[in-house]
Amino acid sequence: MKIALIAPSSVPFTVGGAEKLWWGLLHQVNQLTDHQMELIKLPSPERNFGELMSSYRRFSELDLSHFDRVISTKYPAWMVEHPDHQLYLQHTLRGLYDTYPWLQRAAVDPFTADAWPERYQQRLIRRLRHHPLLRRLRQLLSGRPERSQLPELFATLERLQQGRWMSPHARDALLAFPGPLTRALVHHLDAIALSPNAISGYAAISRNVTRRADYFPEGVPIKVIHHPSDLPPFPEAPAAPAAPAAPAAPPGRPYLFTASRLDGPKRLDLLIRGFMATDLEAELRIAGTGPQEAELKELAAADERIRFLGFVRDSELIEQYRQALAVPYLPYDEDYGLITVEAMQAGKPVITCRDSGGTNEFVVHGETGWCVAPRPQALATAIDEAGQAPERTRAMGQRAKDAVAHVNWPNTVHELLLATEDVQYQDRRFPIVEGGSGRPHWLVLNTFPVYPPMGGGQNRIFHLYRHIASELDVRVTLLVLAPVSGHEQHREIAPGLFEHRIPLSAEQHQTLEALQKALGVPAEDIAAIDGWRHNPRFVEALQRHAATATLALCAHPYLAYALHEHFAGPWWYESHNVEVTLKRDILAEGLSRGEPEARQALERVEAVERLACTRSEQVLACAAEDLATFAACYGLTADKARVVPNCADLERLPFIDMPTRRRWQQSLQQHRPVAFFLGSWHGPNLEAARFVCERLAPTCPDVAFLLAGSLCEHPDFSTLPSNVRALGRVSAPQLGVLLASVDVALNPMFSGSGSNLKMLDYTASGVPVLTTSFGNRGLAFTQRHLWLAEPVQMATALKALLATPDPRRQSRVQEARTLTESHYSWSHAVTMLRNEKCLQTSPARTSMSEGLAISVR
Repeated sequence: MKIALIAPSSVPFTVGGAEKLWWGLLHQVNQLTDHQMELIKLPSPERNFGELMSSYRRFSELDLSHFDRVISTKYPAWMVEHPDHQLYLQHTLRGLYDTYPWLQRAAVDPFTADAWPERYQQRLIRRLRHHPLLRRLRQLLSGRPERSQLPELFATLERLQQGRWMSPHARDALLAFPGPLTRALVHHLDAIALSPNAISGYAAISRNVTRRADYFPEGVPIKVIHHPSDLPPFPEAPAAPAAPAAPAAPPGRPYLFTASRLDGPKRLDLLIRGFMATDLEAELRIAGTGPQEAELKELAAADERIRFLGFVRDSELIEQYRQALAVPYLPYDEDYGLITVEAMQAGKPVITCRDSGGTNEFVVHGETGWCVAPRPQALATAIDEAGQAPERTRAMGQRAKDAVAHVNWPNTVHELLLATEDVQYQDRRFPIVEGGSGRPHWLVLNTFPVYPPMGGGQNRIFHLYRHIASELDVRVTLLVLAPVSGHEQHREIAPGLFEHRIPLSAEQHQTLEALQKALGVPAEDIAAIDGWRHNPRFVEALQRHAATATLALCAHPYLAYALHEHFAGPWWYESHNVEVTLKRDILAEGLSRGEPEARQALERVEAVERLACTRSEQVLACAAEDLATFAACYGLTADKARVVPNCADLERLPFIDMPTRRRWQQSLQQHRPVAFFLGSWHGPNLEAARFVCERLAPTCPDVAFLLAGSLCEHPDFSTLPSNVRALGRVSAPQLGVLLASVDVALNPMFSGSGSNLKMLDYTASGVPVLTTSFGNRGLAFTQRHLWLAEPVQMATALKALLATPDPRRQSRVQEARTLTESHYSWSHAVTMLRNEKCLQTSPARTSMSEGLAISVR
């Protein structure tokens, strides 16, 4: 078979992963199979709109009928027409897809002003969109993508670029690259090129590529074919001696090695910061060149352990891999990541991050490497583990080598040339997934944004759904209402987790202000129960997301009417509290005075919570006590009641033992004991904070009390006792410092529902915890793990805790951390969700290999 491998030649020319793939395929096919392959490349500049469209046009007109098969891997080469056109997709023009700068505007018609980021462009499109050329272009782009459109489409674009009816300045603004019109055109051209009528077989270089929105047509089968590097095979290590002995360490100073272009998306600055946070007696060697070279060298200048090797030839690269202890590689959302495969084929474990994309298809945390949060301290911990336990590290390297043994050129070529001809053939090492609908889409509605997470509700939603997206392999969209002062945003806040913020409409905002004035308390959530109806943008976004969602959830009940009316599929209620109980406490003053506004507000809360409990297919709650209340109030049945406990973000919360805590206190010049309480503007938290100020602080004058969170904005805390300080809202880094340095964390809770997420932040961090029994509800902690006291004994218990010797404190906080890790990690919570049969009942959801399983515990 005569095969054309068709590819773009970048202008200016550079060598990257794409070129290495093409060269490897060319050599393998021509030297080691009976087929013949020719690599055909056309110069493909893309510095502006005109160059990009010309490249698409040249490939669309190329006649390759003298070949038996055509294989393409990248835009715009896949515009080639051939009866046997195989696609082996590396990536699209990402700047017009998943990294488009204005994703929140991406779904808007490019011929309307809302799609454009600049005011001049908005005025321009309003004025010019009715011009005959633009009107015809809009008609072409709104039609079904078909190859027969191409002659007229390219002719229209040429007239658009050359016409004198528009000034050069206006033309540059309208044809901006990247820009809305360019994006719409490229998506349309790619849809023509990659339609099932044009492609005889689909493949991708990684599962990560198949998950990206709009890369593949809906529902097509895509074979994931990992490919190796073009490096020569790594030499086999010498045989181990016959007598039992520990493997010898490489001679000289141990080192970690990475090879990468020195550019922002590769996050070498993060690697350097992580390495500099260690005291490891080892080097970090970095091979490669790029635009960040000077900046990275300046960052690393203070650490003599870090070496920049510059350009490294293949022979030296192999030797650097072979002698390295481990290979750190931390790109953001990489398509594939050849460095990962090269390192593992060399028998080296890889240190990477959870959001590094394709690298996570190979790196299994604790088995073939480390997969950690993209934070310097998390990286430092992994690097220390690699260096402090070299025998374990070498064993992980051998497992890494075994894990990628199937990634070789014979297998890649076999899968690419043969397996796509037989859809029944499937090697599990090269899975087949579905395009578009292959990854389930979950839609979650909520009344407030969650990123960056700072409060309890924000933390639960952000961490629960980011773990669901990662570990259950689903795409999750959080559709939320935002303050009126904000702008509409649609962005990825964690791998697979997207937050779409819709600002309140003017009518919503006016209704909210009137309601809050009448009630005298914050009422954003109550106002949202019906207020969403007066927000056209929210309704439009809800309908659009609902059209592709395989499952929907209400986080809190307040948007249950919206979901019930606009989502035809199964939906769940994800409860954080018993809201009617919570709101009864918040509205207590108005209810006691018989104010009709307070009574009506509570009735609306009860009605929407009843709908959420009765009309949803599943109810998820933080604690079994809440489910019991739902059963008593709304008749919730046991078969649809599930507990998903609050958990701790263990990656963000390092355990601080007592000696380290004392060092923190010394460095912060902390001369007296510090007690800490964290809470939002939420009735039970306000009650607890008043208890701290009115009961504990006067009784314990030698203790400094710190209040943090939005509760500090409540008028009751504008004047405080002399030994109480209100910190206000704190960022994640600020909270980390507090949790590492305070003497005791307080949780004097007397009311509320659900469980207290702050308790898990405390126990994960190693802070001695003093709580009421009610504050410990829904959690399995006992006196072995923390200090329990009822309100009348709280001051005495606090004094006794502060008098407890450090070794005894250490014993309890260590027990608390251990229990938190085993029962209250988000990964554990998602594991509880993995086999739920109710997800397997609908044909719309059969694409999930596993459902969810939750048990009431």
